[in-house]
Amino acid sequence: MISSMERGNSLHQNTKRPIIMHKLSKYNQFQPWFDGYYIAYNARSGAVALMTTDNYSLLSGIARKLQSGDANFDTEEQKLLTQLKYGSFIVDDEFDEFETLKFTHQLGRFDSTSLGLTIAPTMACNMACHYCFEENKKGKMSSAVIEAIISFIEKQARQLKKLEIGWYGGEPLLAMDVIEDLMLSVNDLAQEYKLECGSSMITNGYLLNRENVDRLRELKISNAQVTLDGPARLHDRKRPLKNGRGSFQTILENLKYASAKIGIGIRVNVDKSFTKETIQELLGELAEAGLRERVGVYFGQLEPATTACANISESCYDTAGFSQVEIEYYRLLLENGFRIDKLPAPAVTFCMAQNINAFLIDPEGELYRCFNYAGDKKMSMGNIRNEINYQHKNFIHLFRFDPYADAACRECNLLPVCVGGCPSRRADRDIPRELLCDNWKHNLAPMLEIIALSRQQAAAAKKE
Repeated sequence: MISSMERGNSLHQNTKRPIIMHKLSKYNQFQPWFDGYYIAYNARSGAVALMTTDNYSLLSGIARKLQSGDANFDTEEQKLLTQLKYGSFIVDDEFDEFETLKFTHQLGRFDSTSLGLTIAPTMACNMACHYCFEENKKGKMSSAVIEAIISFIEKQARQLKKLEIGWYGGEPLLAMDVIEDLMLSVNDLAQEYKLECGSSMITNGYLLNRENVDRLRELKISNAQVTLDGPARLHDRKRPLKNGRGSFQTILENLKYASAKIGIGIRVNVDKSFTKETIQELLGELAEAGLRERVGVYFGQLEPATTACANISESCYDTAGFSQVEIEYYRLLLENGFRIDKLPAPAVTFCMAQNINAFLIDPEGELYRCFNYAGDKKMSMGNIRNEINYQHKNFIHLFRFDPYADAACRECNLLPVCVGGCPSRRADRDIPRELLCDNWKHNLAPMLEIIALSRQQAAAAKKE
C-alpha cells in the first residue's frame, strides 16, 4: 500500500501542475518617497509598506511579466511576489476584486447580525457653540423610551452577534441617569446572549470628571470623543458655556484623568479661521498638560450640513480645501510627537445610513439615519416604540445610494476606502461631483508620506 505522501508523489509524477496566473490589483498606489524608498498602498486590504529601490525594480519586472503572461519568476521575484500577494497588491488572475467588494458591501448593508444604536438621552447642552444646529432644548429620555429601546434590542438579541452603542446629544452627560439605566440593561443582555458589545460617547468633555469617568468605565463605555476648537483663547470663544464662561481649562483637567481610564480622541473642528500657528498653539497646550502620548488628535471639517448651519457657510472649507489644510495640520502632529491615528482603512459601508440595522434615537424615541438629522422631526423615519418601516421615505432617502452602481465610483481605485462618500452630502446638498468624495481622494499621497514617517518614528522609539 502506498502511504498518503507516496500516493501524492505517485499521482503527480506524470501530472503537470497547473500554472496560477496573477495580476496587479486595481486598488494599488505606488509612490516615490525619499532615500530611494517607495510607499506601497492597497485600498482593498489597507496594506501600507515601504519598498526599497531594488524591490521596486523587481516589482516593475514582475508587472511586465504578468502583462505578457510570463509566469517564469526567479527566486527573488518569487519571494517578492509572495509578499505582494499577502498584502493584496497582486491577486490571482481569475479573482474579481470589484465583485468581491460589491458582495461584501451588500452583505454589510443587509447584515442583521449586527445592531448599531446611537442614542441621544437628551438634546440639551451646557454650551452655546455658534455653529451648533441645536437650539435651547430641554428634557431627557423618559422611562417609556428607555424600555422601548431595551425591548427593541431584546427582540433582536437571538440573531445578533455584535451590538454597538454610541452616546450623543446635546450633551449626553447631562443625562447620566439615563445612560446608567440603559447600559445596565444592555450589559445584562450582552452577557445573557453572549454578544460582542462595545460602547463609546461623543461629549464636549466639560462634565467628563473623575466621578463620571469611573462610572463610564463601570458601565463598559470604553471610548470618548471630545471636541476642542483650537487653543484655550479660541475654544472659549467658539464653545462658551451657556453662562458665557470658558470651558477649555476644565476640559483639559478632565482629560488628564480620563485619558488614563478610557480611550480619548480629540476632534478639532476646523474652519477658515484656523492657521498652522493656531494648531501649534493647541498642540503646545496639550503637550504641556501631559497628553501628547495619551490622546489621539484628528481634525473635523465644519460643514453647513443643515439650514440651521447656514450662518457659518462662508467660514467653512469645501472638501478639497479642507483636505489640503488637513495635510499641514497632520504634519504638525507628527513634528510635535503626537501619534497619527488617521489611516486610509477599507470600509464595508460609509456610515449608519448604508446599514439596514443602524439608527440614531433621540430622547423622544424618534429614529434618524444621520447625525445631521437628530432632533429634526421632519427627518424622522418613525419611533422606536413602533415597528420599523423600511419603506419610509426618510429611510430610503439615504439608503438608496449604492456606490457600486455609480459609474464614477466603480472606476475609482479608492472605492474600498471612500465607499461613495457621505450619503447626506450627496443627497441633501447641491455640491459639485468632485467634492462628493471623501478627503482621501484629495490628499492620499501626502497623507501616506505622513503615515509612513509616523511608523518610522514609532519603530525608532521602540528600539530606544
